[in-house]
Amino acid sequence: MVLARMSFWYFKKGKRDEGFSELDRILNTLAQDAQGFRGYMSLLSYEDPNAVTILTLWQDEDALKKSEQDVFAGAIKKVQDSLESPPRIENYRVFSTELFQRPQ
Repeated sequence: MVLARMSFWYFKKGKRDEGFSELDRILNTLAQDAQGFRGYMSLLSYEDPNAVTILTLWQDEDALKKSEQDVFAGAIKKVQDSLESPPRIENYRVFSTELFQRPQ
């Protein structure tokens, strides 16, 4: 069973690019090295220039919970000065997914 954490990040005005760059760096290092990590997707809001949504995928509940302490808490500490408010979190069980690329 794959689980997902969707986190909604709201940055201070003009701080999204700086804060998001740091979050992306964390995902490319800490998360990818975490046991049970299965991938992520970062979404930059069209409507709100200060908002980012990040979806991370985890192998099981143990990996999801462990990542809260190791990866997620560390990410918040690294960008807290750029945040308008703490990120809002929602956890999900992944029912299905399909990612594909069309041949060119």
